[in-house]
Amino acid sequence: MKMLKKIMAVTLVVAMAAAMTACGGSDKKAEDSNKLVIRYQKSIAYAPVMIMAEKNMISNYYDKEVEVDCQVEKDGNTIKEGVSSGSIDVGTVGLPPAVVGILSGSKYKIFTGISAQPYSIVTNQKDINSLKDLKDKGIQVGLLSTNSQGHIMLGLAAKAELGDAHAFDNVINPVDNASGFDGIKSGSIKVHVVISPYNFKELAVDGTHEIPVSEDVWVPGDTSIVGIASKDLYENNKELYDAVCKAFEEAMTYVKENPEETAELVKEKLELDDSVEDIVKWMTDSKSQYSTELQGVGNFVNFMQEEGFLENEYSGNLSDLIYDGVKGN
Repeated sequence: MKMLKKIMAVTLVVAMAAAMTACGGSDKKAEDSNKLVIRYQKSIAYAPVMIMAEKNMISNYYDKEVEVDCQVEKDGNTIKEGVSSGSIDVGTVGLPPAVVGILSGSKYKIFTGISAQPYSIVTNQKDINSLKDLKDKGIQVGLLSTNSQGHIMLGLAAKAELGDAHAFDNVINPVDNASGFDGIKSGSIKVHVVISPYNFKELAVDGTHEIPVSEDVWVPGDTSIVGIASKDLYENNKELYDAVCKAFEEAMTYVKENPEETAELVKEKLELDDSVEDIVKWMTDSKSQYSTELQGVGNFVNFMQEEGFLENEYSGNLSDLIYDGVKGN
């Protein structure tokens, strides 16, 4: 009996120790973890992320040792869910999905701009030269997904030219960028709203042209890709958070000053078949910009709110979406 009591006591101590370790796990990760998990998507829009990780720039601003796990993720939703759950510390995604997640209560905010990338409405139909032509034809429009950046961009153009931001909602055909490119080439897709570099690639196909949108509507330089950081990182490891912010600033400068080397790294990391020369051309296009400073984000989200693209109400206060110290508007 004494032996049984002793075994039970030891078992209880072990169980209590395990429970204490589990309960304290979150705080320990935030304060003492030497690993930073970063995820980005497969696009030239995320070039600064690749440069920052490849050049180990975070170490320039952080005194402690840190292991940076920076990899491509398959889609933005996986990144958003990971950052909110705490399995990912830093992610880079399109502006609309970032905003939708924040307003729905996800545990992250925007901590930096990443890039502004040009969009185009590409068609292989000779008789479609305006959004009015497109509306009259009733043709399906390929774009990434409902409430994606492309959808909101189309809504901006439709509001300006047709008076109805939702004029094309009933003809949207969800398609990933690469499949949309294949569809434009084959003719199975007649109209595609698409981001760089696929717009450039599609416009190089014989028989295609761009449906024009005024630069007053699609403002060059307006931020389309943003960085999101977990609240755990921001609130519990501010030194590392600040180092990440500074590293992104350095990466932006590097991308601008070293386009060829950046293009070579992007080609390697993303396993692209495109030439380095083409990647440089796309990255240095006048409408392709890399900057930590936000541009046009407030106006863009206000439009989403006013035109019913948001399920959760936005107060109009940009501080609800961004951390303190983020530059821009």
